[in-house]
Amino acid sequence: MAEDLPNIWAKLSLSEGEEAEVEIQAGDVTKVINRGQLCIVGKLMSERVVSKESIKTTLKRWWRLTGTMSFKVIGGNLFLIEFEKANDKMRVLEGRPWVFEGNLFLVEDFDGRSSPTDIRFDKAAFWVRMMKLPLACMSREVGLKLGSSVGTVEEVDTDGDGIGWGEFLRVKIWIELNKPLPRGRMLRYEGKSHLIGFQYERLPKFCFHCGIICDGPEGCLKRKTMRNQEGFTQFGP
Repeated sequence: MAEDLPNIWAKLSLSEGEEAEVEIQAGDVTKVINRGQLCIVGKLMSERVVSKESIKTTLKRWWRLTGTMSFKVIGGNLFLIEFEKANDKMRVLEGRPWVFEGNLFLVEDFDGRSSPTDIRFDKAAFWVRMMKLPLACMSREVGLKLGSSVGTVEEVDTDGDGIGWGEFLRVKIWIELNKPLPRGRMLRYEGKSHLIGFQYERLPKFCFHCGIICDGPEGCLKRKTMRNQEGFTQFGP
């Protein structure tokens, strides 16, 4: 109902009192804004509505907070989470992504000014392992280039000199949730092509047919058309 209200309101014949705007001054909301700076908004990407206490108990165990936190339900699987200490809030934001019972639990910063229902939960930051890279390409610069072809790079896990030698190069990337998960990239180095496969850390449930984490309310259209077909799926473990 709340999401449809602007559309419904636009069709109504409003009275003079309904059209009048109520002016809010900065002093009216100072306490709320200050308190909101210790808050985040969390959303569980699941069709099943999960109880507040169930999620709170699990998250409290994962996050290992130094202070207290409170949970308030503000919609279906949408929560306002308030921390006692600012360092706990920052640790939770920096530790993304979080997964609850196989489903993605998104958390976004909240400043106390905007409505939590206006936050767009359409991206998530994942640590991506870039496999089979030539050793010469395991650097911050190459990680930024490959990662930027996927989404917005937040961090490249390297040593202080910008080199990340090892089994793989880890890059934290903000990825759009309504698009198929990138499975890899082709890299060209010294005239030779290399297939660089991607592995995701803390990957939640996603569709093996279309590769999308959040299919939307109607579900995967490809899965519906291939329900009676057997064979190789484009996405999988």
